Amino acid sequence: MLVLGRSESLESWSQIPVIPLSTQVRGLPWEVLLTPQDGMPSSCVLKPEWIRAVDRGGIGPLVATLPFARWPAVEQAIRMALGFE
Repeated sequence: MLVLGRSESLESWSQIPVIPLSTQVRGLPWEVLLTPQDGMPSSCVLKPEWIRAVDRGGIGPLVATLPFARWPAVEQAIRMALGFE
């Protein structure tokens, strides 16, 4: 899961917004490929069409930190998946 939100805000939220990750690539225009070069253990895609909030307890340990340069692709993917583009 990719956690969304500002660090200072997340500390006080019981529900955390996330985008699930998957190794199943369907070729959708809003899928964002993440690779070991992005800090991921293996290649996967973000699934912004499944964006949701999860209980704080449902979030496991930090695996990687998404490089700042990759966030514009995430923002565009969210916009596309939700119909804002």
